[in-house]
Amino acid sequence: MNDISKITFKFWLPQSNVLFIIGGKANNTDIYETFRAMADGLRWYFQTKGPIPLFVVVGRGGPNLIRGMSYLKDVLDSLGIPYRFFGHDSAMSEVINYTLKVNEWMNNGGKEELKKRLNIK
Repeated sequence: MNDISKITFKFWLPQSNVLFIIGGKANNTDIYETFRAMADGLRWYFQTKGPIPLFVVVGRGGPNLIRGMSYLKDVLDSLGIPYRFFGHDSAMSEVINYTLKVNEWMNNGGKEELKKRLNIK
C-alpha cells in the first residue's frame, strides 16, 4: 500500500485539491495498516517533492479505525495539512457533499490560503 500511495501521490497530488480517502464501513481491511501506508506516503511526498496545498477528507470504517485515524492525524498535523475525518456512522453522501464543498473552497481562495500557511511560494 505504501508503494501504491507513493506512485499515486507522485503523479496525482500536484494537480489535486483534495485527497479523498473513502471506503466501506465494514470489511476485513486493517484500516491502521492502510492509513499508516498512506500517511507515510504523504510524508515521503512532502520530504522529497516539497509541500503542496492539500486538504484531506476521510470517510472510513473497519478494523483498527481509531488507531489508523490517530496515526494519520499525527502525520497530517506534522505536515500542516488540514483534514476532516468521518467515521462509520456517517452517510457516504454526507462525506461526498463535504468533499465537494472543500474542493470549491480550494478553487476559490483556499489553495492560496494553504500556500501561505505552509510557506509555499
